[in-house]
Amino acid sequence: MRRMRYFPHLFAPGQVGRRVLRNRILMAPMEKNLGTAEGAVTQRYIDYCEARAAGGVALILLESMYVDPAGKNHRYQLGLHDDALIPGYRRLVEVCHRHGALVGVELQFAGRETSSVITGVQPVAPSPVPCRVLAGGETPRALTVPEIRALVGTFAEAARRAVAAGFDVVELHGAHGYLIGQFLSPYANRREDEYGGDFARRLRFPLEVIAAVREAIGAEVPLLYRLSAVEHVEGGLTLEDTCRIVPHLEAAGVDLLDVSAGIYESAVWIAQPMEMPQGCLAPLSREIRRCVRVPVSVAGRITDASVAERILEAGDADFVTLGRALHADPEMPRKSLEGRPNEICYCVACLKCSDLLGQNLPVLCLANTHTAREREYRVRPTSRPQRIVVVGAGPAGLECARVLAVRGHGVTVLERGAEPGGQLLLSRFVPGRSELAGLVTYLVGALARAGGEVRVGVEATVDIVLGERPDVVVVATGARPGIPPVPGILDSPAVDPFDVLRRPARDVRRALVIGGGMLGVGVASVLAERAVEVVVAEAGDELAGELGLRPRWQHVANLRARRNVTVHLRTTVEQLYPGGALLRRQGEELRVDGLDLVVPTWPLVPSIDLSDQLNALQGGPPVFEIGDCVCVRTAFEAMQDGAALGHRL
Repeated sequence: MRRMRYFPHLFAPGQVGRRVLRNRILMAPMEKNLGTAEGAVTQRYIDYCEARAAGGVALILLESMYVDPAGKNHRYQLGLHDDALIPGYRRLVEVCHRHGALVGVELQFAGRETSSVITGVQPVAPSPVPCRVLAGGETPRALTVPEIRALVGTFAEAARRAVAAGFDVVELHGAHGYLIGQFLSPYANRREDEYGGDFARRLRFPLEVIAAVREAIGAEVPLLYRLSAVEHVEGGLTLEDTCRIVPHLEAAGVDLLDVSAGIYESAVWIAQPMEMPQGCLAPLSREIRRCVRVPVSVAGRITDASVAERILEAGDADFVTLGRALHADPEMPRKSLEGRPNEICYCVACLKCSDLLGQNLPVLCLANTHTAREREYRVRPTSRPQRIVVVGAGPAGLECARVLAVRGHGVTVLERGAEPGGQLLLSRFVPGRSELAGLVTYLVGALARAGGEVRVGVEATVDIVLGERPDVVVVATGARPGIPPVPGILDSPAVDPFDVLRRPARDVRRALVIGGGMLGVGVASVLAERAVEVVVAEAGDELAGELGLRPRWQHVANLRARRNVTVHLRTTVEQLYPGGALLRRQGEELRVDGLDLVVPTWPLVPSIDLSDQLNALQGGPPVFEIGDCVCVRTAFEAMQDGAALGHRL
């Protein structure tokens, strides 16, 4: 078949233990904050999984599921600690089976990577080694030998419940620095008894858990093991260590090794940002695969079928484990198989999902507003089609227009620029951030397929908008750079930050960037790449503070690594001169001279002129405002605004 010619390895059936999978795609066990506080599955969770099962994935691994409440690490994480949970999981499995997908659980105990805020008790771990990246860095209590042996039985009991619920496979979470991995790692395991010290004793707990779980599930149910091939911390597990470990896991009865990387202290390797290359963990799985005979799967920013196919064809893995790719588009497998890659809503690796997880909020998606709202935002065809004009083709306007068109409204988008995308297009110029602009391609294509229209190069005035004879007008005109109240700014070489991103800096040797928010970091990165000496002045305590820790980490780290960039936090700009500036840092004055360029990245001012004029009309069409023209925020909020209005009208 023609479609198989493109991805023959990815869509070939595969076998894990005694189970046959319809293709080589596993859904990664991403936590979603869609369960209850008691660890039970919800209808919302079932809807999420059903969409991915219908989308063509072979095996759905729900998420890391705690085997005991003392080991949970998120407030709304699923659990397998109580028989009362079994009926809910049975319903989920039955729904997914109807679409041809297998379903598995991942058994986990957080150990040092949780806190009493979540569990209500002091964390327990192999050794009293705190996880300092967690708020408070609470020191865990070292487990006693009887407690360790009891936990082995706890894992087995959870596995028994999984089989009773009808799950097809069971996975042990030995990755990301959770308890099983803690026992293996000399970074976290400082014991000198039978469960720590040398290599064999550190292996004891994982092997005992494997043996107990295998006995509980029997020979028919495949047993998977997730591992961090490299922990990326000093004193942690290396690839050499892992290659020595995996033959023991295979001999103990593991049917598939699921390769990831990192622990909480190196979390950028657990969920990689857009600055890191796609398929970045494949070199690790390649080495591990050489050490075992059982199949190996690999995660690591595998966003589309072509990346997955290359990994499989090269022999780097037997399966691929996709998390955010399926979070962004549950139909990614089916669309790829059917030769419709242009219709896929690709993950842009913004890590908003990870951000929301840490905030104990439902894990939505920047790129796909339908994710985790499958029932709430199912397409409801309108009973009264209307003619709707959307002004502004940024993320808010495009997403609103897309939803309206899918529901059956007649939609025209008017955009003043030469191409649609708004501020999303600026990411094309920022080192490492260009994938974000790919969302524009998806939104424009999806709108066109639904029958909507985008007209570019149109400066929307009241007369032009009314000339379209709209029943409804949606204003999504975004925000524009303003002028901060800094004395002397009008006499300084100040330039619009959007222009700096779009155009090369000429004859600029030294620049001051006012504001170290997300826009400021982007501007500074672009200038630094153009060999400009850059000074960043940020009044707050951190750079790119609008972003969460994981989305921010690599973006900021890349900027700080540049030798031609100086960052001043807790610093204000007090005065600007034609060739210099006076800064104030924690009460001390700092003079910066020789400036060829000043770039104020705040404030951004909502563009409300058109909406004010339209709202002032007597008898005019209803007007709705969305996105940055209402309140300046990020692309995530703009997309959510657009979707909410699109489903409401």
